[in-house]
Amino acid sequence: MGPQSDVELMKAIYRAEREADRIVREAEEAARALLAEAEEAARGTLEAKRLEFARGERVKREKEAAETEKEAQALLERTRLQVETWVRRAEPGIDSIADALLDRILPP
Repeated sequence: MGPQSDVELMKAIYRAEREADRIVREAEEAARALLAEAEEAARGTLEAKRLEFARGERVKREKEAAETEKEAQALLERTRLQVETWVRRAEPGIDSIADALLDRILPP
């Protein structure tokens, strides 16, 4: 091998090193892009899970509130019926007490 061959060999090595550097830079850029894409996808997935959880909690609270409302309405209705029953039973006694009081107060 002569000096010319050594120069050509050095040029080929230099070109190969530059090509290798370019390939490494492109691979690093691609890796950064993939990492950014994966991070964005992970954030999107996390946000979707948060929204799903919040929606599930809201639906659960709405169901519980509706059930509580039904129970409260049933309690009010039972109480109303009990009061009406008590008034019907107590009304004759109240009338007789009122009549007795009137008889004592008013002259015959």
